[in-house]
Amino acid sequence: MNEQGQTPPSVQFKDRTVGLVVFGVLQILIGAFCALAIPLMLLSLWLGQAGGAAAVNARTMIPVIAQYALAAVIAVWLGIGSILARRWARALTLVLAWIGLICGVLGLLFFFVFMGDMYQQLAQEQKMPPQAVVVMQVVTGAVLGCIYVFLPGIFILFYRSKHVWATCRFKDPQVRWTDKCPLPVLAVSLLLGFGACSVILCAPAYGAVFPWFGVLLEGPAALSLLLVDALLLACLAWGTYKLKKWAWLGTIALMALWGVSAIVTFSRVSIRVLYEKMSFPEEQFEIIEKSGLLEKMNMPWMMGIFCAAYLAYLLYVGRYFFSSTAQQHVS
Repeated sequence: MNEQGQTPPSVQFKDRTVGLVVFGVLQILIGAFCALAIPLMLLSLWLGQAGGAAAVNARTMIPVIAQYALAAVIAVWLGIGSILARRWARALTLVLAWIGLICGVLGLLFFFVFMGDMYQQLAQEQKMPPQAVVVMQVVTGAVLGCIYVFLPGIFILFYRSKHVWATCRFKDPQVRWTDKCPLPVLAVSLLLGFGACSVILCAPAYGAVFPWFGVLLEGPAALSLLLVDALLLACLAWGTYKLKKWAWLGTIALMALWGVSAIVTFSRVSIRVLYEKMSFPEEQFEIIEKSGLLEKMNMPWMMGIFCAAYLAYLLYVGRYFFSSTAQQHVS
């Protein structure tokens, strides 16, 4: 690869232009589906106005609507980029597909491990036969598996191909911003940036509540910490993309601090207390409580495992921050 990043003519590869177009159209359709979900959610809020619950539901739906809007924009943007065989589209699609696959597998495991009692509770209330419950679980699991595991899986299989990479390099010879950061590190940067946006969106929707080493801070103290948290995440996202050593060390320190604080807090504070302080809709919480889900969930252990896995991944990508050729690394 020369300075412009173009594939030398002597290098042979299979042209994947058609595949890039097909997967680009698929991404645009996914974006259209996400956009269509927004008016449907707004319609459900409008139809469900009763007993003063609408105001709470509308407030808590703000982050969900914002996430679907962001997902729609990103999917359409990446779809167009894929059709045009842009390097940045291939890189971002691959990173987001890996993130989606990991989250999807974890979500599917959560569904099969923790949601069985909820279906049994539903069966008892509706007097449904056991066979119908099994069918519901299988169908729901299959749909979730298709959306959150199969779809990101096929995106990974296609976009990780060396022929797709070579096609994008040939058709888009200009070095793009995604070429300046190794993809495993770019994933961390995107997660940190998404975390900063989530803090800003969720704080006004669910109330300013901040778990802090065994207590739940509220009011100005919690709001101040949330704002500082969002600023730190944004700063670390930028520094991580730039492969700054301080950003890597800072991210490890922040994740470790979060992990210890969460473990200590949820060892002393019930999850119900947290939901109450976050103004979580009582109707929704009652459904969760009746299902027995909270009894199964061990929050300290879950938070500990999550933070340990995140820290392990950060240690894995640490090699890129100390490599002299990291800036020229291309996945």
